[in-house]
Amino acid sequence: MNNKYHHIAIALAGATQSAILVPQLANTGVCSATLYEQAIKSIFKTSPKTTDDVYDGIKNVKTGLQTLIQLLSSGQKEQTQIIRYLFGALSITSKLLKNKDALDKIDQRLKRISGLYSDMSEQTVSINVDDLSYSLAGIYSDIISPISTKIKVIGKIEFLQNTLVQAKVRTALLGCVRSAILWYQVGGNRFQFLFCRKRICKAAQELLDQINCAN
Repeated sequence: MNNKYHHIAIALAGATQSAILVPQLANTGVCSATLYEQAIKSIFKTSPKTTDDVYDGIKNVKTGLQTLIQLLSSGQKEQTQIIRYLFGALSITSKLLKNKDALDKIDQRLKRISGLYSDMSEQTVSINVDDLSYSLAGIYSDIISPISTKIKVIGKIEFLQNTLVQAKVRTALLGCVRSAILWYQVGGNRFQFLFCRKRICKAAQELLDQINCAN
């Protein structure tokens, strides 16, 4: 996996996978538990050895890869919300990366939160998902939101007013930002959406084929 676009596709798939959760939560009050917990685990992977290490292997961004291919190749109407949240997170992240103070604060807060738990295994995250949601949402509200224009979340009022749903939306957006940081680190940039869509799609499809062959 030494193709630059493989790394770009993995990180972008991670960001897309977190972005999927936002409209799910805003419109129904619930989201895919598997994808949500995966997003939480990725937030705590601050010193990965490889790109796919952030997600414990490419198999865990399969949904993100599939959705990314759809977004880049068709951009159907029902996916406009996902695109908006994804691009909003990429935009915030570009500003965040220029703000060392904010990055240091995020790192400190993540260390403090992870210090409350013995590990960040699947089981730990699953059992403590609500507490982790409130803690991570605090990072998003306190540190990331003030940096840039707020991402307007559209959905049903009864869900958007629910404090746990609000916390989960912010946590999903934080997951999006975490993957966006990775995307910039492996050479991602906004111009690729205009000029390199086919290359990213091809890399994402190759990664999907790799996942399917391993199953």
